[in-house]
Amino acid sequence: MKIGVIIDGATVARWQADALEAIAAESEFIIYSCTTPAPARRSWRHALYYALNLLTVRNRLTRQVEVPSRLAGAARRTFAAELDGAWQRLPTEFIETVAADRPAVLVKFGMGLLRVPPQLGVPILSYHHGDPARFRGRPAGFYELLSGAPVVGQIVQILSDKLDAGRIVAAAETQAIARSYRTTLIEAYRHSPLLLRRAIANAVAGTSWRPDNWGPAYRLPGNFKVVRFVGQRIAATVAHWLYGLFREKRWRVATAPVTEPVELDRLTAGLDQTSGWTRRPTPRGYHFVADPFFAPDGSLLVEGLRSASARGEILRLAGDGSTRLSHSAGHLSYPAPIACDGAGFVVPETSDWAPVSAYPMSPDGLREPFELRVPGRPRLLDPTPLRHGDAVYLFGNVASEGASVLRLWVADALDGDFTEHPDSPIRISPNGARMAGIPLMMADGRLLRVGQDSRRSYGDGIACFAVIQLDRSHYAERLIGQYRFAEARGPHTLNLGRGEMAFDYYDDAISLFAGVRRLRHRRAARRIGD
Repeated sequence: MKIGVIIDGATVARWQADALEAIAAESEFIIYSCTTPAPARRSWRHALYYALNLLTVRNRLTRQVEVPSRLAGAARRTFAAELDGAWQRLPTEFIETVAADRPAVLVKFGMGLLRVPPQLGVPILSYHHGDPARFRGRPAGFYELLSGAPVVGQIVQILSDKLDAGRIVAAAETQAIARSYRTTLIEAYRHSPLLLRRAIANAVAGTSWRPDNWGPAYRLPGNFKVVRFVGQRIAATVAHWLYGLFREKRWRVATAPVTEPVELDRLTAGLDQTSGWTRRPTPRGYHFVADPFFAPDGSLLVEGLRSASARGEILRLAGDGSTRLSHSAGHLSYPAPIACDGAGFVVPETSDWAPVSAYPMSPDGLREPFELRVPGRPRLLDPTPLRHGDAVYLFGNVASEGASVLRLWVADALDGDFTEHPDSPIRISPNGARMAGIPLMMADGRLLRVGQDSRRSYGDGIACFAVIQLDRSHYAERLIGQYRFAEARGPHTLNLGRGEMAFDYYDDAISLFAGVRRLRHRRAARRIGD
């Protein structure tokens, strides 16, 4: 497919170069280089924002780099833009050149505010870092943090003459990190390249949408707003460090009856009835238990954090007793089970120290594992296997990408060769992109996928998705609900067994040793990972 790219001069931002390289294998490129700088207006009213820009907005992903040299067929064109007040216009010569080149789309990685000529005949795709239903305009992420929003939206739109109000062809969201504007922007820009392939495919197919309403168009903040903004970041940083030093999550596991056939309303109603919970005791020698899954015999598989080592182990809880199943030197958590050819396996998280592996189950514990054959040998957060139809699917987050990008792989068998699903990544958001259990079969025969809602606090609630389609070629889902406890924090994991459900929850406890335990866990993980 032939892709036109509009840039300024000869460079693009680092994240833009990453986006082009992500589609390089299937694309031919034409680079349209604008030689006319966008109009720039400076005012003392925004002086503090300009200073903030130097320290935050300008980071390793917004740094200018040369256009990647390996882009196939990268023909070069230059043009001079026409000025229309604060806007720019594309000259007639440019429009004629594009008509002769016949790219499928134009990707705008340069220029400023741009008037779209109706005679162009090719959609111009433009990124906007903000949810257009709430935050149009600029600067990216600033007003989200100022207002306390938990996420920064990002879209690729078909450019129109109305500011950030074009039809959307791809969308995602990343976490707004209250303590750091710089980190918030890096988190947004490092995920932006993942949208371009989907955006181009949707634009070519004519698939696009608009939000139900458009938010206000923001402009550069004045000096007093910047002072308030910086004060908020300082307060959030202090709160973050105090939490890390003196507070920690005390995880617990419980079960509750569930009425069949299983429906979402019945699930949440059962979770609300705390009087019906059976709280499982934390075994002696362990700081907490979490991540409950049902074993084939009805017992619970959980992560237990051993107090002496600050390392996670896989335990079996049955009645009031517990049995240690794992004997690995590394941290194990999230013991997701799967049955294949009459045998039982556990696929735990080992992201601190090893690629994803399957551990055969036996009455005596977990046996020697075999590594799943996943391309690139990724270390996965909360890997979740699912046998569905004639295939085995594997959901998970690549640790280096973070918990906001959910990828999907498919294989003929658990010990077969996995390939990444054509629709992967299937979700980019802190709301629901990290798995919270094995997809549940609902009363109407559809699957319910549960993901963690980490927009504000890790482990404090779940997002529920109806899986509309799942096969080797297509995956589609729809967000249908959110749930969190009223009398505790969570849930973080939710799974179904025979007539009951298992889940975990936590309380924020004050402890003088919270920071010490965190430091010990990180040092142990670093030693094993090395």
